[in-house]
Amino acid sequence: MISLLVVSLFALPAVGSKCLTQYEKTACGFQCLAAHGKVDCARTPDGICDDGSETVTCWDPPEAVRVHYRGAVPRPKCLSRAGRTICGYHCQANDADVACADTPDGICTSNHNGITCWDPPSSAYCADQTKLPRPKCVLYQEQTACGYACETRSGQVRCAETPGGKCTAEHDEVVCFDPPPPPMCGPVPCAAQDPADQSRPWCARR
Repeated sequence: MISLLVVSLFALPAVGSKCLTQYEKTACGFQCLAAHGKVDCARTPDGICDDGSETVTCWDPPEAVRVHYRGAVPRPKCLSRAGRTICGYHCQANDADVACADTPDGICTSNHNGITCWDPPSSAYCADQTKLPRPKCVLYQEQTACGYACETRSGQVRCAETPGGKCTAEHDEVVCFDPPPPPMCGPVPCAAQDPADQSRPWCARR
């Protein structure tokens, strides 16, 4: 009896989620949507589903974003062009092209070269427990670079990847430096350093 109860509990959808059945198909999760013969759901409450471009597209913010914003994750959106739907943040469309940033702290810019989207690394959320400053994109001699503290020199444009980074233009070169992430936010998984500390599950996914 106990084993059957355990199996039943694991079979139930997550709290707040639901299952949707249509077109003889069933999907379970959040923001479930059925359209164009397809049924799909987002994996998390912060995800989104859209029925543009004759299909259903579901998308979820990265785990680092969900942990950082702690229940107040900004709502993503979806944008469709030429039969393709992309979801995320700061979405931009340029003719038939469309792109979105993966995080609310990212940025997208559109120009005659196309669309460039950029996101700070996951470790930036470890280093700064408040809202990250807005990055910027710089177009310089047909090159686009995005990030922080951007500098240009002699046909080069570069930006730092973190708010604490710095770029300097010396001689004919642009050099950028980013401080290392704080402890528990390096490339080694958190569990490998301290199995009891699971507060930053994104540390291994930079």
